[in-house]
Amino acid sequence: MRWLRSIVVLTLVGAFIGVGPAALAAWNKSSGGDGRSGAITMPAGNTPWTSVANRNVTVSWTAVTMPGGVPVDGYKVFRYDAGGTAFPITGSCTGVIAGLTCTETAMPPGSWNYSVAPVYELWQGAEGPRSSAAVVAAPALNLTGSTDITSVPGTLDGTVSNYIPGQTLTMRLDDPTSGEVLTATVTPSSIPAGGGATVQVTVPNTIADGSHTLYAVGSTGDTASAAFTVNAPALTPTNLALINGGTQTGRIEAGDSLQVTYSQPLSVASLCNGASGDGQTQTLTGTVTITNDNGIGGHDLLAVGTPSCAGGPKFGSISLGHDGFVNSPQQFNATITYTPANRRITVVLGTRITTGQPPMRVNQSVTATYTPDPALTATNGRLITGTVSSTGVQF
Repeated sequence: MRWLRSIVVLTLVGAFIGVGPAALAAWNKSSGGDGRSGAITMPAGNTPWTSVANRNVTVSWTAVTMPGGVPVDGYKVFRYDAGGTAFPITGSCTGVIAGLTCTETAMPPGSWNYSVAPVYELWQGAEGPRSSAAVVAAPALNLTGSTDITSVPGTLDGTVSNYIPGQTLTMRLDDPTSGEVLTATVTPSSIPAGGGATVQVTVPNTIADGSHTLYAVGSTGDTASAAFTVNAPALTPTNLALINGGTQTGRIEAGDSLQVTYSQPLSVASLCNGASGDGQTQTLTGTVTITNDNGIGGHDLLAVGTPSCAGGPKFGSISLGHDGFVNSPQQFNATITYTPANRRITVVLGTRITTGQPPMRVNQSVTATYTPDPALTATNGRLITGTVSSTGVQF
């Protein structure tokens, strides 16, 4: 009887690569018209395992073989999120992998499960069981020192972790996109393979009191944040001096002067509407007016004016601590100087403008008190608040 050689093509359970399990067409030897045939079924993949290093996930698995021990050509890898949704595979895990391991790099944060399917020629076996979750941590910013800023400018120290390597960081205040860019030192300047770096950030003196958020923004989009608060001391006048420069102590007259010193440099625009140049000495001509019994406790009150400032200067006033300096309003020409180097306003009295009885003498120790104008601010935008006093023979 003659042997017939024929190829019997069987119906595939799953056809070509990219589909599920498959039964392969097999060579079959038959005689006497016996049409018996055999089919080889593609094996499924084994359960993979994973390891996570920063934002990289390495997937590994054991080999499977065809019936009879014939090795498969390779494997395809699949990734799913915690909800079971499939995601495109990346890195060295794409395509058909001849080995038993591959790595996805620069992974998005999340919990990921992997499966593997063997490939032989044009056929693909079934995906095997999915791996345990590979958890890729999100970028993080951890402030390691105090997060309560009590003086400005201040410093925040911290670390970042879980960033994609190669990025540079920009530190922003209160908004990751449009927030003020803060001065910062990042070490190393480029995120290394481990995904971490140390940061030191300067909190500017222009910041307002209250709760704030610091953002560490990576150059390819990674972003993390941390909260901090600012509760800086109030900016205040720190010293008041009423200085005799005339012929008699205790009497307000030409040549006398007054000085007010502040804890922070002043915004000259807040002192005099229309002025500019916070770092420059400012000198204006104006007047000093003393009014009777208008100060604290009915004491006489000293105020400063100048036509150079729209609406008048926002100097404030000095309650002179006694009601005996004047019986009626008195006015003097004056030179008004603000010196940013020592944060001081100096007012020197010139000739008396009013006629009639001059100011009287108060030749005793009294306490004068300066109260700043409520609109006066420092260069960092903070209001100057509080009062400062001087006790002694005034002028």
